[in-house]
This record gives sequence, C-alpha cells and structure tokens, in this order.
Amino acid sequence: MESVHVSSVAVLDKVMAILDAYERGATVLEPRTVAERTGLTLPTVYRLMQAMTEHSLLEKDGTRFRPGTRLLRLGGLGAAAFDLRRTALPHLNRLSAETAENAELHVRRGHARVAVEVVLSPQNLRPFVEAGMPFPLHVGASAKALLAWLPPDEAEAIADASARHFLGSSAFDQKTFHAALRRTRNRGWADSDGERWAGVAAVAAPVFDVRGEVVAAVVLSGPSTRLPAKRRRELAPLVRTTAASVSKDTGYLESPAQ
Repeated sequence: MESVHVSSVAVLDKVMAILDAYERGATVLEPRTVAERTGLTLPTVYRLMQAMTEHSLLEKDGTRFRPGTRLLRLGGLGAAAFDLRRTALPHLNRLSAETAENAELHVRRGHARVAVEVVLSPQNLRPFVEAGMPFPLHVGASAKALLAWLPPDEAEAIADASARHFLGSSAFDQKTFHAALRRTRNRGWADSDGERWAGVAAVAAPVFDVRGEVVAAVVLSGPSTRLPAKRRRELAPLVRTTAASVSKDTGYLESPAQ
C-alpha cells in the first residue's frame, strides 16, 4: 500500500493522488481500487471522487469513475502547446543564430503569458528567461502581439486582470495600451523597451493557427543597448518572417503580413 505525502494543501495532495491512480493504464476505476492504490480511506476517496465529478475532473460510470472532460481538455491544451513548441523550435534556433539574441515563444494562459520555448543568446549579457516563466499581459512586446487580434473588449478585460494580478491594481494607462494594440495590428509586429524589465527590449510577432487565431508570439529579446528603436525596426521583418513560418507549419494558409 502506498503512502500519500500530506502537505499544507492536503486536499490537493489527495486529489492528485487519486488522479495518479489512473496513470497505471486504467481508464475506469472503483473507489475501493483507488483507496488501495493511494492508501487513503475509502470514505475519503469516495467523497473526493464525488466532488471531482462536480468539476468535470472525473465522470461517474455506474459505481466506477473515469477521467472527466476537463482533464481531456487540459490534456489537449498541453499536447497542443508541446506540438507548437516542437514546431517553433527550429525557427527559433535560426532566429537566435541570425541575431545573437534570445528567441522565445510565448503563449497566453489566462491573464498571463508564458514562455514555453526559449533559445538563449550566446552572448554573456542577455535577459534571463526560462521556459515556464509567467509574464504580465498588460506590458511587453509579446503581450501586444498576443492581444492585438482579439476583440477590444476581450483584450481590455485580460489586460485589466493582468494589471490587478501583477501590480495589485488595475492602474495602468489603458488608453496608451489600446493605442499600442491598434498599432501592432496595423503593422503586424510589436516592440517594447523597458516595459517589463528596465534595460530589456523586445520585438514580437503573432503566430496564427489553422483557424486564423493568434496562438503564440515569436519574441526576440535582448539588452536595450543592443536593441535600440532603429535596430528593432530593422529586425521586425525577420521576426515577422519567423512567426509566419511557424504559422505556416501549424496549418495557417495566409501570411500574417497581409
């Protein structure tokens, strides 16, 4: 019988233990089997599994339970992100090799953006970015690239939520931000200098999927001293071409540059 590590979030630990019980190849399990596999008591397992059905983490099948639709949806998102990373990586490698700067792939996750793939600059002075790092969606070049093609009301709501989460309030210049989104959409790329970190500049362009929706942003980032405004304008076509290549590989049939 396996023991379950109990932390300060004991209920979450137990829920994860129940989900882990399905990793052994079973798609439908009785609560008694889950109790045996987790070391939890049968009443606890049954109570939690019933609660998990209310959130679509599990679905009841007679006296047994199977993984729910929310897990399938989240799993699909994870698989899609993995496929996108794999598709984008060779293009990011080329972008970084040609520019000697960081080449990154950012995706939107709620009111944040996350770097899901990063090719680091070979130079000693470079922005510190790790895959999985969350960033705000109300500032930064990739934030503009990710939001500019959304309906204005939706983009505003996401930016407001980002500001509240990362700043503790929604006090940011919405007028300037929305003007930046319009400019991004008109020219097909975005840039920033010191918006997220002082001394860091970036250029970003959107990645479109087969439905024509923005699913990611290709980002080139580096020290502001190496990426002043003129250099960012010079590199923008290369970043856009890289994003267009990733878009094409995801099934997008039209050029984002059009």
